[in-house]
Amino acid sequence: MKVSQELAISFWLRKYDKNPGSLPAITARIIITGYPKVDISLGYQIDPQKFNRKAAEVTGKSLEAIEINKHILHVRGELIRYYNLLKAEGPTVTPRMIANAFQGIGKERKTLLQTIEFHNTKFKEKVDAGKKSEATLKKWYTTKDKLKAFLKAIFKLPDIPLEKIDYSCAEDFFDYLTLTEGITDNTASKYLKNTKQVLKLAAQRKWIAINPWHGYKCSYVDPERDILDMAELSTLYYKNITNPRLAEVRDAYVFMALTGYAYQDVLILEPEHLAKFFDGEDWIIKNREKTWCRENVPLLPLAKEILQKYRNHPYCIANNRLLPINSNQRFNSYLKEVADICSIKKNLTTHTARHTFATTVTLANGVPIETVSAMLGHKSIRTTQIYAKIVAAKVSKDMKALKENFKLSLPNSLFESAA
Repeated sequence: MKVSQELAISFWLRKYDKNPGSLPAITARIIITGYPKVDISLGYQIDPQKFNRKAAEVTGKSLEAIEINKHILHVRGELIRYYNLLKAEGPTVTPRMIANAFQGIGKERKTLLQTIEFHNTKFKEKVDAGKKSEATLKKWYTTKDKLKAFLKAIFKLPDIPLEKIDYSCAEDFFDYLTLTEGITDNTASKYLKNTKQVLKLAAQRKWIAINPWHGYKCSYVDPERDILDMAELSTLYYKNITNPRLAEVRDAYVFMALTGYAYQDVLILEPEHLAKFFDGEDWIIKNREKTWCRENVPLLPLAKEILQKYRNHPYCIANNRLLPINSNQRFNSYLKEVADICSIKKNLTTHTARHTFATTVTLANGVPIETVSAMLGHKSIRTTQIYAKIVAAKVSKDMKALKENFKLSLPNSLFESAA
């Protein structure tokens, strides 16, 4: 069969001299003009009377004939595919190069840790180019560390070839993370999701035939999310806090609750992120650090008041920042002190501010979910719908309480009430 001007592939029967009594084997022949031809055995032996060389197929409708003919078509397709791949890499392609590629000769066997290292290197290039966040890269480094510890603890190996990974490895990895390392189910699922993505990459690059974890479901249980109601948010804002350190933390937290920005995003806010937008109002224009999605937010008056308060703060001037922010660990620690001062019984963290913006500040006040999703920098509106469910649950709870307290009974008759 002539594939191109230089490539031809044919199938014929080869008789082995060392075993004259055996049936001949079906053989694929690769021919490229100017180079020695190369033969590859398909591993099937057949009666010559049942093989049509011109059609390159076994005659008849038997299961054996159907199986062999499917394999012949598969081999033909693979040989053509490798020819095209090699042709794209360079002008010189020989029959031996095609045969070696088809048989995997000289092909480097990739391992799991090599693959995730390849992924992380590529990801770092995107971070350096400003297209991905440093925080997300750190999570990928942690995933690699967890996999390395898992392989050492469970398989007693420093690494594992990709082809040795099966579905059960996912279950073993989850059990190791949750039982041995004591990680929560949700966090463990994130590590498995990352690993599943790495195996998908390996399959796409044909380092493995298929992703062995393709069917594995990384379950996620939505946790209870603390949010502040309007009264609590108001108490925070107006509370007179004499300690400058705690006052700064309080103001930064309230700013997050009024904009929806995460800690990492507020930490790096610069004056250049402030702009008069198309509507003549003051906005913050930037990409979200985590997802690199647009996270443009118009500033509410109280948020602008907070920024104005720290305009000449020494830290802000020295570091070209809009707000003086502590490290995440210290920030959350100081928030506990702020909560105590304000008599708020909820666990204040940088996350609760973002949750409060999504629920109490926006959705509960009629802001459409599409608008909230855009301001939060979510890639999918499905992520924002979590907050819509929280608001709905709060309405349901409040209405149930109202039903209990609303005991007004109607008179038997309008005439009786008039009397």
